[in-house]
Amino acid sequence: MNERIRYPLPMRYRFMLVLFALIVIPFALVGYLAWSKSEKTIRGSHLDSVAQNAKNLDNFFRYVMNEQDKIMASEELQALFDPTQNDPSDEISYSNKLIAYTDALNYSNKLFRIRLFPLRPSEHPTYMRSAYGSLDLEQAPWFANIATKGRPFWKRYDSADHPNLFIQPTLGYAKRLHSLKTFSPLGVVVMEIRPSILEEFILPMRQFRNQELLLVDMNGYPAYSSNGRYNAVEPSLLNALKPSLASATIKRAGRKSLLSFSAVLGNEMRLVSIVPNKDLNNPIAVLNKVTAALLGFYFLLSLFLAGYLTMTYTNPISQLVRRMKAMARSDFKEDTLADTRYAGRSDEVGLLYRGMSAMVGEIHRLLKETKESEKRKKQLEFQVLAYQINPHFLYNTLDTIRWKAEAHHVGEISEIVSSLGSLFRLSLNGGRELTNVERELELLKAYVDIEKTRRSRPIRVTYMIEEEIRMLPLMRLVLQPLVENAIRHGISGKGEAGMIIVQGGLEEDKLIFRITDNGPGIPEEIARELLIPAAPSRKEREGGLGLINVHERLMHYFGEPYGLEIESEAGKGATVVLKHPVLSKDSTDLDGLADPAG
Repeated sequence: MNERIRYPLPMRYRFMLVLFALIVIPFALVGYLAWSKSEKTIRGSHLDSVAQNAKNLDNFFRYVMNEQDKIMASEELQALFDPTQNDPSDEISYSNKLIAYTDALNYSNKLFRIRLFPLRPSEHPTYMRSAYGSLDLEQAPWFANIATKGRPFWKRYDSADHPNLFIQPTLGYAKRLHSLKTFSPLGVVVMEIRPSILEEFILPMRQFRNQELLLVDMNGYPAYSSNGRYNAVEPSLLNALKPSLASATIKRAGRKSLLSFSAVLGNEMRLVSIVPNKDLNNPIAVLNKVTAALLGFYFLLSLFLAGYLTMTYTNPISQLVRRMKAMARSDFKEDTLADTRYAGRSDEVGLLYRGMSAMVGEIHRLLKETKESEKRKKQLEFQVLAYQINPHFLYNTLDTIRWKAEAHHVGEISEIVSSLGSLFRLSLNGGRELTNVERELELLKAYVDIEKTRRSRPIRVTYMIEEEIRMLPLMRLVLQPLVENAIRHGISGKGEAGMIIVQGGLEEDKLIFRITDNGPGIPEEIARELLIPAAPSRKEREGGLGLINVHERLMHYFGEPYGLEIESEAGKGATVVLKHPVLSKDSTDLDGLADPAG
């Protein structure tokens, strides 16, 4: 902490020299630097900005191409275009499949729009009329090129390609679809970037009122124009766009303007910025006027400012720098910034010291919480995966199938296999965390049917579910673990007298489920710790993993008001209450989910 920061000159003297240097510099030199050097810097900075945005566009276009490759490699699309898997005589069915698949992809994606074309559109008139109206696609040169040669390319589509499809020019990437098995051509896939998305990438470059932004192909046709004009650019401007990166002065609309452009997609397109010199140099002219006015003021105040600012601010900042270096060596320990006389000041320096100390403490806390959260999240993910495909449960079920095959007729085997298939299909849920109440009940009933067959005795389960909640979104695999717990630990010893009631409805703007059994109940000392992951007795006790798994998943995604509660009384059974938020019906997954709808 006592280490001194060594410079050729202390900060206070360097600050004084800077002030005096500004006063001594002649006004002519200030003007020269303001006009020549600043203009060059602004032009270079503007070109760098264009180049950086061009790189961002390149990255986005490559992302679009990668997404297109994933779609083209999908089994569903391959099957739709595979002639061996489709009946050529059933044109209406085939058309409906293609349209439904295309609509599903476009509905789920807001960045781009996909269009699917058979390799020979004339052989599928129903699909072409339904999807694209009167478009005679085989006469279009671009389609003939991709269909015969197979070389992918970017193209600007406009009303000339199809008046009904393209209200404004749209940039798309055409690629021929091949079979992954035989590599024979199957069709053509066009991925079109939505114009609004393209605008979101380019429009933030606009820094000046009269600045014009263009994205043009090498034929001079804009795929994007900030002024809404999409006619071909003049030949002189097109000739100037030959290099991949350049900045030059041109005459545009009778005014001298700065032209800056950078290549996009190799040599296929150019991102262009055109700024009138008047707009570009206006900040420099204003700066020169302000500088001239302030020089006299600085002359009178320079000595006072040098002494006052150095003693009042430079010294505390230097000390803060030393403490920050110590803080870095201490790995964000909370006590790195000890209390000093500067921390008690009521001005900005005091706020800076106190804010830095508070920030260090907050960073330390957030790092600790992040590590704990990531650790717990991975534990929950592992537990969910283990619970979805429980080897012990699978082995018991398969053993039951074998025993039934030996001792009973084929009908029962078909039922248990069907229930098992339904159980695993519904539990996996396509990898999505959200299902709905109806599908969760189907999964639960399949599980109960399997348990009835395995135990060779009836398991009485009564369902009392309100109709209005059946189609509401629900986190998957939350009811089955609770019923399983009730079967194993609640009614396992009661024989045919055992009974479970599953109730579900809306209470106080929450989705509430109650799973009640008439078993012996849960002892109070166990019930208190059953939903606490770090309870000391948990490692010594078998059971309850399903409850804590469901509880922690609900808490992790929805917060403290939601989760499980246990109501039990010795000898009078037990009730597990599940509290789940009411989500909007269009919710599809938990990742990135907004606040639950009321």
